[in-house]
Amino acid sequence: MYLLMGTAHAAVIEKIPQAAGSPDLIVITGVIESSDDAQFNQIAATTGQAVVLLNSGGGSVLPALEIGRAIRLKGFATAVANETLCASACALTWLAGAPRLAGESANIGFHASYVVNDGTASESGVGNALIGAYLNQIGLSQDTIVFVTTAPPDGMAWLSGEKASELGLQFASYQTNAMSSDTVETQIAPEPYDPMKVVAAFYNALSNADGVSASALVIPEKRGIGPFNEASIHSFFGGLSTPLRLESIARHGADKTVVTYTYARSDGSVCKGKSEVQTIYKYGKTLVSKIRAFNGC
Repeated sequence: MYLLMGTAHAAVIEKIPQAAGSPDLIVITGVIESSDDAQFNQIAATTGQAVVLLNSGGGSVLPALEIGRAIRLKGFATAVANETLCASACALTWLAGAPRLAGESANIGFHASYVVNDGTASESGVGNALIGAYLNQIGLSQDTIVFVTTAPPDGMAWLSGEKASELGLQFASYQTNAMSSDTVETQIAPEPYDPMKVVAAFYNALSNADGVSASALVIPEKRGIGPFNEASIHSFFGGLSTPLRLESIARHGADKTVVTYTYARSDGSVCKGKSEVQTIYKYGKTLVSKIRAFNGC
């Protein structure tokens, strides 16, 4: 998770009115970015009762917390549907729901936050303090606060039903909502498998030194590890004298995409790179799972 404001495309936030007598559905899909809390507040002001359906790999912490505060203030429910992902900053937003809903096969995970200070990104005591204050504000237990703020910097701490019971963190099956489960499932139809689109978006995030957006496109189990470390992405690509430029992208087989790119290091030396990116279809999304550089850059 990332505490500063990002540069990637904002999440898609839309209200879907439901049948008379049922709460509206507000769907948040994609990486949570700096303007998303303002957009959410504008939409939330148009309804008195809603379920906020989350389908996001994560994003910036600060707008995610503000969305969560708005959800709690309005008394909205939050939900994560079956076979979908709500990780990192998204999971913080989900915690604000009253009630919280989740499908049996929903994937809700927590990952350590980090901030950027003088160009160096690292885990943040300040970030954990802000998150802890937010969790306390929405009434969560000390055990839950400890679980969330001690989430690992590598990989993901998944919230299982057993773990939630241990923490005293209550949530219900999303089917118990006034809306039919068919309605919810319709709005969370799996995205098509599209390696070219996702790999291009990943390298665009690298070009912007945007660790949070790049991380959100990586399989959660590998976030924070090696080339998928958010802090390393920000530090390395933010220090280039000429940003990374994607030169070409081509599909090689079902799950491999080959990219070529150029960038110039801080000392002026130029990299003309070529890498093979492996993708996987999981959680209803196309995600990066492995990168192999052919020439060391």
